[in-house]
Amino acid sequence: MKLGIAMVLVLAGVAYAGPDADAVMSSAPACDGARAHCFKIQLHVTRDTNLVVTPAWIAAKLDAAARLFEPLDTSFELAGVDELPAKFARVATRADRNAIANGHLGGATIHVFVVARLDDVDRAGDEIRGVTWHAHDTTYIILSSIAPERTLAHELGHFFGLPHSTYPISIMNKTPRDEPPPEERRFADEEIDAMKPVIKRMAR
Repeated sequence: MKLGIAMVLVLAGVAYAGPDADAVMSSAPACDGARAHCFKIQLHVTRDTNLVVTPAWIAAKLDAAARLFEPLDTSFELAGVDELPAKFARVATRADRNAIANGHLGGATIHVFVVARLDDVDRAGDEIRGVTWHAHDTTYIILSSIAPERTLAHELGHFFGLPHSTYPISIMNKTPRDEPPPEERRFADEEIDAMKPVIKRMAR
């Protein structure tokens, strides 16, 4: 199995230490050894009074990403868990989006920050589920604690070069629609073809 680049997943507004970290690690899925590419995830976590997400929440996002990236011969697993300051529980402004990555960038890594609340910087008062953000001469992902199961995979699609799309089947299509039902949505074949060379290059 070829080892891919590492991914750093940061959950702000929640902390794991000791048994909590063990619970996250023990419940998180491992990479599928039959796949060509394994992207490692390092979890950076802060503590508020309660956990903003559970180990099961984390595992579900990783499971969905592995399932949706199966046609790309790619899966994901945690490398470890550490902490991030609780001041990033809410990411409200562009400056916040820039600041959350300070001290966490560098190397061949994908950084994913999960916060308690992620504000829409274009519409005051609105909250969004995730964003792929460009700052510090790199690209990283920020997810909200309200993000549904496929949001991490959607943002990874952006990270690997996909725009939003109009394919009815695609998880990159943000248009409200009834068909196909959400549980049947995936990357469109055209999107899979577009990501293949990007993933192959990043996994070297």
